[in-house]
Amino acid sequence: MAHIKSSSERASATPTEWLPLGRQIGELANEWSGRYDLVGYVGENAGHGAPACYNPALAEIEVDVVRAFGKGIKPEMIGDLSQRKNQYEFPRAIGALYHEAFHACFSEWSLERAQEDLESDEYRALVLLEETRIEYQGLLAKPRSAKFLRASAMDLVVADSAEEFSTMPDTKKSAFMVGLIHSRVEAGILEELDVVEVTDLVDSFLGYDTVSALLEIAEKFRAHDDHGKADPVLYDLAREWAKIVRDKSEENGESEESAEGEGEGEGEAPSELAEALADALAEAQAQVSVASGEALDEQEQSEDWKEEVENKVSKAKDSQMNEETAKKIFSKNSGGSGRTSSRVMETRLPTAGERRGAVTIATWLEKAKYRERDLTEIASVVPPGRLRTRALVQGKAMEARGVRQEVAPFRKKVRKQTEEPTLTVGVMVDISGSMSSAMEPMASTAWIMSEAVRRVQGKTAMVYYGNEVFPTLKPGQHLGEVNVWSAPDGTEKFDEAFRALDGGLNLLNGTGARLLVVTSDGAYTSDQHDKAKKWVKRCKEAGVAVLWLPFDNGYYARGVERLGATVIPGVLDPATSALEIGKQASQALTEVGRRNA
Repeated sequence: MAHIKSSSERASATPTEWLPLGRQIGELANEWSGRYDLVGYVGENAGHGAPACYNPALAEIEVDVVRAFGKGIKPEMIGDLSQRKNQYEFPRAIGALYHEAFHACFSEWSLERAQEDLESDEYRALVLLEETRIEYQGLLAKPRSAKFLRASAMDLVVADSAEEFSTMPDTKKSAFMVGLIHSRVEAGILEELDVVEVTDLVDSFLGYDTVSALLEIAEKFRAHDDHGKADPVLYDLAREWAKIVRDKSEENGESEESAEGEGEGEGEAPSELAEALADALAEAQAQVSVASGEALDEQEQSEDWKEEVENKVSKAKDSQMNEETAKKIFSKNSGGSGRTSSRVMETRLPTAGERRGAVTIATWLEKAKYRERDLTEIASVVPPGRLRTRALVQGKAMEARGVRQEVAPFRKKVRKQTEEPTLTVGVMVDISGSMSSAMEPMASTAWIMSEAVRRVQGKTAMVYYGNEVFPTLKPGQHLGEVNVWSAPDGTEKFDEAFRALDGGLNLLNGTGARLLVVTSDGAYTSDQHDKAKKWVKRCKEAGVAVLWLPFDNGYYARGVERLGATVIPGVLDPATSALEIGKQASQALTEVGRRNA
């Protein structure tokens, strides 16, 4: 077959501009195959003549970008294929990738050994029947793949036919179609109406009894689930298939040499059946393109609705839990209930430097612009906008079938901007033992941020977190003095601290400029580290800017920086660093506003 090979060499490396896509393809192939060792090779000369192919010798998935994604495609036009919405933009490529991932998962038996053990026509039968077996087994494991496999099925069939038809007599051509087309209909991958012209031609040529006998073998072959062992079950079925084809070839008067694969000689005109099959395959390819596009649209919409419902349920639960946490935390007095050993070590008036720092940060916060989301998506027949490849392909397919209908292949987003000057700031202060040397600058930061937000008529709240979470500034209050706490605690309850702030300030679901300030080195236990990443990511999605002050070199904080937080390492004196803090806070707010504008 065109898209499974055993060579230990390939032509070249992935071109530099396609490396990110190659990485994404490797990651998807590993996810869908349940493996970890697959890599993606992407280029214009990849695929071995098909949109994609699997090379077990190299544990590699090859993708021909032209055949899979279309002529003139550029990496930036594809986007991140790990995102579901981009998978629906290129369903034929995703279907081909599913196919090769299923080869990697289920074709565990040795191609080389099978080639040695079987006669040439028996080996070709084995590989032919394996095509539908791995897709059928893949459907059982990952039902979501069904419509993607349907979208790519005819591309794979046409690629395989182009390779094989020139060397096949008519009987073998017809049996080949049974293995690739009839069997996919029986497996639930193609619809019978998609390929009715192909199946009618094959049925007429081979006869009902022969087709039925071949399909019975194919059904047994598909059901085989010992994926690492082809001998004896799959070997015997391949031998049966090859014998039926040999007997039918002899009955049709085809020579033994032709039956071995020489077929039509060079320069000979294709037979009437070959020409009719080629036309029928082209018609089926157009039909599948249109029909699968409609089915994929329905599936995408269904997944969107399901995801939206799940997100709303999850966020509603989080919101309720956060409100309950806020009531519990902010009903406490400062200092907690005794599970924390943290105590106020010093209470003092702010210094002149701290007052100047508050003024500086307030000035920067005043400059920050924020714009609420108001987004409309528009489809267009002309650029600009993102090319909707599926719509373009469907339009071409309908045009080929004589259906004249204008399609809108370009999609763009139009945003209306609304000024909203309100500022809400939540401050989280880490009082675990690893922060003990930074409690003085953290106390200074807490007062400066509180005063700065008050000066711009914003709303703020503050919690300290260690063995437990307790409030040091309730929503709407003002911190009048600088309070320096001790930091003896052994753990950091980041999750509870954030929930309290969100429940008290409505950070995630609120409006206006919203800022979360975290003063912590980020050295947490694994579960709290995961929670920190979750909430930083949610903040980014909800339009909340995150400013993280680790007071060290930021080693542990880099993980949240990658998720959208602005990290300012090495701040030991917030008063003298107020310009940098204010500038970064303003830029973080402005950047969030720009993304949402």
